[in-house]
Amino acid sequence: MMRGFNVKMGGKICAFCKHWYDPTNSAIMPQNPVGGAWRYDDSIWNICKHYGTKRNAGNSCNKFYECKV
Repeated sequence: MMRGFNVKMGGKICAFCKHWYDPTNSAIMPQNPVGGAWRYDDSIWNICKHYGTKRNAGNSCNKFYECKV
């Protein structure tokens, strides 16, 4: 399911973290990138490079988060 997210509001979601392994960025889609509005698919699971486990795109992480957009 696609959900909306604003990267400029300071949230930390796996789909937008550079440590969440998604080289083609298939889980995210720009909605209004100038305003910071993006959409992400929360049904996709990929590996987090720091935790070494599969994590959902909608998970949040405060410790290692680095925004990739």
